[in-house]
Amino acid sequence: MTVRIRSLLTSGPIMVSLNSGRTVRLSPGRWSAELRDAELADNAKVDRLSRRGDIELEQSGEEPEASAAQEAPAAQEDTGAAKGPRARKRTDSAG
Repeated sequence: MTVRIRSLLTSGPIMVSLNSGRTVRLSPGRWSAELRDAELADNAKVDRLSRRGDIELEQSGEEPEASAAQEAPAAQEDTGAAKGPRARKRTDSAG
């Protein structure tokens, strides 16, 4: 199953930490992308934000197979980006 998070704040963004270590930034009144329910299960911060009325959770039906297939390449892209910054310009020492 999938879950979406909506920010109920009227001003300023809200940061929601997920169980995987990722963070979702939500502008006021905006919905997150669909997330696996395991990302929010037994998450103390999500429970606290929900109790305070800062966020709303919406349960969706079954997890679409297409989104599961898209998450695997996205994970590969993230690991590639973590290698470090590239040099902007190469200089030749031979002249």
